[in-house]
Amino acid sequence: MRTLTLVDSSDAFSLTDRPTADDFPPLPYGLTLDDAVAVRAHEVKAGDLVLAEFAEGTGGRRRVGHVPTPYPADPHTLRDCPCEGCEECEDVDAWTLAEHSRVADVSWRFVCLAPAEDDEPCAILLRNSPMAVIPAAVAVRAQQAAEEAEPPVRTYGVMWSADFEASSPQEAAQLAYEQLKSYATDAWPPVLEMTDEDGRMAVVDLNTGDGVQG
Repeated sequence: MRTLTLVDSSDAFSLTDRPTADDFPPLPYGLTLDDAVAVRAHEVKAGDLVLAEFAEGTGGRRRVGHVPTPYPADPHTLRDCPCEGCEECEDVDAWTLAEHSRVADVSWRFVCLAPAEDDEPCAILLRNSPMAVIPAAVAVRAQQAAEEAEPPVRTYGVMWSADFEASSPQEAAQLAYEQLKSYATDAWPPVLEMTDEDGRMAVVDLNTGDGVQG
């Protein structure tokens, strides 16, 4: 558990460990809650990774609501929301229709941190709601480090050759096919030539696992 504070407040917010249920996957790119900071909803910047919301609890404590799948923020006013009508937006519309004077309040009371997507409604919050986020710069650095740590996926052309005595191309192909099948059961695997996208060739002997770059 971490204790977070806001720049403009002395209140402390306890960020508990993320649940371990199936619908709460680990944070991406090796990020952890140690990277989190507390901000108010209207201070969330584009690209910040939204982790949790804090709500009023009992005894002056704040309840933390972890976001099952943290999302990169795309903050905007409700007036500029591209949503074509989701449950959250309809609730705000119902709130304003109940009292017409509230229409002018919408822009300064609420902020949308992400538009509706994949059957998920807009993330609409009161502007001063305390949140836990990972700053965009931290998330981007972690993503870049994770991508650099993974070897690039390339396309390889794989060649295998062998000589067969046969009376026709079809018979030679059948003999080659039978030999290839035997590698999986009772024979040593072949030596293969791989050529990558840049034309560089490598020869790999599957009998030993050794590879020689050409």
